[in-house]
Amino acid sequence: MQFGNGMRSIIECSAAAMLIAGAALSGGCNEQSISALRPGFDISWPAEFGFDEADLSASAMIFGQVTTGTVSNFEVIISNPGRATLDVEAIYLAVAQFDENGDLANEMILENHPELSTNAVPGALPDGTTYTFEMRYTPLYGVALESDLHLVVRHELNSDDPLYIPIIGEGFGEPVPDIYSKPSFVDFGVLEIGDTSPDADVAVGNAGPGLLSTSTVTLDDEVNFSLEVGSVANGAFNLGDVGFLTVRFHPQSQGDHTGTVSIASNDPDEDPYSIQLTGVGDPPALGKAPIAACQVSAGGQTGQTIQILHACPSGNCPTAVWDGSGSSDPSNLPLSFSWTLALPSGSSTNLSSPSSMTPSATLDVGGTYSATLIVTNSNGQTSQPCTATVEAIPNENFRVELSWQNSGDDMDLHLLRAQPVGTPRTDGDCYYGNCQTGGWGGTTPDWGVSGVTDDDPALDLDDIPGVGPENINIPQPAGSPYDGWYQVFVHDYPGSVYQPANPVTVNIYLNGILQQTYNFSIAGEDSDYYVAKIEWPSGAIVPCNGLAGCP
Repeated sequence: MQFGNGMRSIIECSAAAMLIAGAALSGGCNEQSISALRPGFDISWPAEFGFDEADLSASAMIFGQVTTGTVSNFEVIISNPGRATLDVEAIYLAVAQFDENGDLANEMILENHPELSTNAVPGALPDGTTYTFEMRYTPLYGVALESDLHLVVRHELNSDDPLYIPIIGEGFGEPVPDIYSKPSFVDFGVLEIGDTSPDADVAVGNAGPGLLSTSTVTLDDEVNFSLEVGSVANGAFNLGDVGFLTVRFHPQSQGDHTGTVSIASNDPDEDPYSIQLTGVGDPPALGKAPIAACQVSAGGQTGQTIQILHACPSGNCPTAVWDGSGSSDPSNLPLSFSWTLALPSGSSTNLSSPSSMTPSATLDVGGTYSATLIVTNSNGQTSQPCTATVEAIPNENFRVELSWQNSGDDMDLHLLRAQPVGTPRTDGDCYYGNCQTGGWGGTTPDWGVSGVTDDDPALDLDDIPGVGPENINIPQPAGSPYDGWYQVFVHDYPGSVYQPANPVTVNIYLNGILQQTYNFSIAGEDSDYYVAKIEWPSGAIVPCNGLAGCP
């Protein structure tokens, strides 16, 4: 069995290690370097199918001997034990050979295999989550699978040297048929009600070594579709033989229509075989509903999802602009606009004009801002909703956000210095009295390296009469000997009295990623609630549960 060097890559990247990002203040790396979180990768499948938990390099996907026409399958689990999202770039079947050094000599990717398949879909795997897919073997012949067959898994940590897992299996018994169609899915598109589409001919054949026998051919929607069974019904097809059937679309009502052609046969694992039909019934253009089109722009970028740098010095937060000017009406009737905005936790922003074509909103906290547009024409017909989303991502390496539920109570955010350990309401504590950007009272603390501003804290948003948000940012926290445990606490300012317990939310971002959200309530005026302590540069976070000292 040969895994190649890709197996070594998986073993090396299985831990959620910290990756040094090297963000220096100027020039090369120095004590201002910061850390970024790294993803991990693990894979497993049932031991009875060849997985060796103690030695992955000795593992294979072993189906053993399987009777022709029957199905043998098992689940494969991919997990990300790291602390950042893992990009799984590709999962596919291939015939691969390796040289005497274990390096890949040649590879042939198998787009379709007649007996072996997987439903694996590559994509992003968030940290701490798993992804499960199936390996499936249905032998058509009484022979073994070809040699050097592998499942290949490539992700961001092993892109240059993917994981190759051998696949072993053998068919036992007489050859069986394998029904197929071309196409397997027929989309008729949009057709006006009462019209009939051109004929769509579908080829039905046998890709297996056994004799294929078909019997009945049925259609489940004979109102909007029609079927001519042709030579497919009650047919006998040797390997390579093909018959034809014909389908048409003639919508009788407005909207989406779907139908299924079912072919009964002696195929052991696809009986009946299904061909999906779809089409849209459309009335004449006059009187049709309008169409909403929307997009959002911020930070010089336009699209449905945008990642922008987020900072609010002196309350000067970035602005997103939503644009519905691409909306239309088939009869060119006048349109009115109606927008609704969904906000991330802690945001207090609003759309500038929910009924305008191009409203805007201030992005005051990190998170997702989604605006949904519905347009209405002068006949009172409304469109389907259109949603455009912008993601506000902090560009500071260290950011804490505070918001609370009920107004009339003033909550204040505090951050204590790591080294030397800060004392509340001194220059070792960043809060409204000394840290407010462009604010009143005190001198901005000089933390870390003397005279360097990027490692100093700033209270960029401060809110007194409302419900927040407030935030404290450090663009690039100092390295040794100034690194260590920062502490976050919230003070219930006694100048604004609110008797019931007030729900409070604190978000902690590190390296632009939301790491922790804490929800709690504060009832005592002039009290301090210690939220968490944060170690820099490791990124470790320990909840304090209201206790000073954070045990």
